[in-house]
Amino acid sequence: MVDIGIDQILAYFGFASLGLGLAGSAVGLAIAGSAASGMREEKRREGIAVSVLPGTQGLYSFTVGFLCFDALDDGRFLTVFACGVLTGIACLMSGWWQGVVCAASIKSINQDRIGTAQAMLLAVFPEFYAILALAFSALMLFR
Repeated sequence: MVDIGIDQILAYFGFASLGLGLAGSAVGLAIAGSAASGMREEKRREGIAVSVLPGTQGLYSFTVGFLCFDALDDGRFLTVFACGVLTGIACLMSGWWQGVVCAASIKSINQDRIGTAQAMLLAVFPEFYAILALAFSALMLFR
């Protein structure tokens, strides 16, 4: 029988929490992709470029999960828990709301009210907080 402590259980809960970041990307991509699908044909290429932006949160969650393996091997279970929960929640919210911002921007591109560069700039703001979560988790894991 394997003896497992509460700190190890928390570490695996942290790993599982990274799935929230993957879900955030999926939700954000669905929201933005839905908006892009309704665009005029001559504007659709611009809309598709904006609609893929929420996909990065899933990559950040995957990266943190990959980086956590060494900490898990070193027995730093609470660090893995903290990084997983921090990154998972931040990427869930960031991806979701970035999808909303992208969808609104896509609608504005379709109505010739803003350009693609402006839409991408607006999408950077919610993305920034996912990047902060990735950076903070990396700092915790490599200190």
